[in-house]
Amino acid sequence: MNRFTHGFGLRIDRAYLLMLAFAFLIGTISGCVGGVSIVPLGAKLQNADSAFDEAETMEVRDDDPEKMEENRQRQQELYDRAIALYSEVIERDTKGKWAQRAHYQIARVYKRRYDWNKAVEHYQAIVALDPTGYYANEAKSGTANIRKNREVIKTKRAEYQNYKALYENSPTDETFNIAAEALYEVARAYESLENYTEAIRNYERMVEEFSKHPKAPQAQFQIGNVYFYTLFDYRGGWPAFVGVTEKFPDSYEASQAGTLLKQTNEILVEISFLMDEINKFRNKKAVEYQKTGRKITPADMWVMGYSDQVVQNFQQIAGNWEKLRNFPRAINAYQTLARDLSHKKFASADALYRTGTLYQQNGEYERAIEAYDNLFENAPESVWRNEAVYQQAVCFRSIREFGSAYDGFKAYMSITKGDTPYLREAEQIVRQYELDQDEDGYKFYEEQEAGTSDQDASSHPGMGS
Repeated sequence: MNRFTHGFGLRIDRAYLLMLAFAFLIGTISGCVGGVSIVPLGAKLQNADSAFDEAETMEVRDDDPEKMEENRQRQQELYDRAIALYSEVIERDTKGKWAQRAHYQIARVYKRRYDWNKAVEHYQAIVALDPTGYYANEAKSGTANIRKNREVIKTKRAEYQNYKALYENSPTDETFNIAAEALYEVARAYESLENYTEAIRNYERMVEEFSKHPKAPQAQFQIGNVYFYTLFDYRGGWPAFVGVTEKFPDSYEASQAGTLLKQTNEILVEISFLMDEINKFRNKKAVEYQKTGRKITPADMWVMGYSDQVVQNFQQIAGNWEKLRNFPRAINAYQTLARDLSHKKFASADALYRTGTLYQQNGEYERAIEAYDNLFENAPESVWRNEAVYQQAVCFRSIREFGSAYDGFKAYMSITKGDTPYLREAEQIVRQYELDQDEDGYKFYEEQEAGTSDQDASSHPGMGS
């Protein structure tokens, strides 16, 4: 006789299902179930990019040495997190495009740490995955650049040391010039390697030891350039540019430095004022609610009646960062506008488009493609839609995804009315892509993507099938 009732059986089933659901929830929160990550690769890559971006835009310099060291440590932790997340992408997508991008980004981190051998290892991994792809070309170029500049540093440093010793023993114009030029080339090579600490140190040595050389003002000016436009460290760069005007007052670089400092000061003061105004217009109660985990709509984040002013402030801040060539912070301003003022549809769509164009200008084509997709998804009615379709196709062509580029250019032609700036160019590209010169049945864009020739019928994408 069965001692268990039908109801008891149902309770067991429900309890079992609840346990499974709870286990699945825990797995979802931790990102894995049964040891297998369930976070989509695209999301994991975005998380890695976010950690990398935060590290890149972080201001490390501080008047307090302890605080500066904390900032530096925090930056390295963000880079470590980025590497860990990119490595997970590589592990799950061993042969895909995402794995190539992850290897490329990890190489960028190792270059920041001056670990050239590790960077080259990841470049080589990209080439092994896809020898003819976009990232492979970038990797080959990166490897060649590392090897070339390391050799330049080795050769020119020895030349500098030898000729400086000769000059000190028997001063001549020739030994002075050779030693100075060699040291300048060492600094430039370090800059090309993105070892900005050593680049600055060698430019400073050039100014100190060869102040009478014609390139000394350039070296002093370049120190400021590295701080301002590469490290985005304005406090570090300020005394370097002041140094140009003080040490070389009659030089061409001195007049440039004076103008640049005046313009930069005006821009930074304006950005600070605009940021203070934005903070003033934040709804303090909404901010407190958000800290407790309550969901707050973008419209509730701002003091009533000031959302339009906040939009204008963000747009001006982003534009100012662009003037300073600080693309990471300009992008951050546009992304914040699009997120925190999404109820302002036109402004939000404009910010999404600007984000894509800045990534594109900065050569980050895949991220530009993602930004344009974000625009299509969140603001399909935007006035920027057509131009975004065209620019996205340009990005696909840049990363050698010619099939997607072809589809994009055709889509642009189909949705564009009238004689627009890009219509004729798109038509020319599509005509070229549709050629089949060797009449092997494969169009030009298919041959391009496969790395085969459209001039030879025996070379075509189907050779291996």
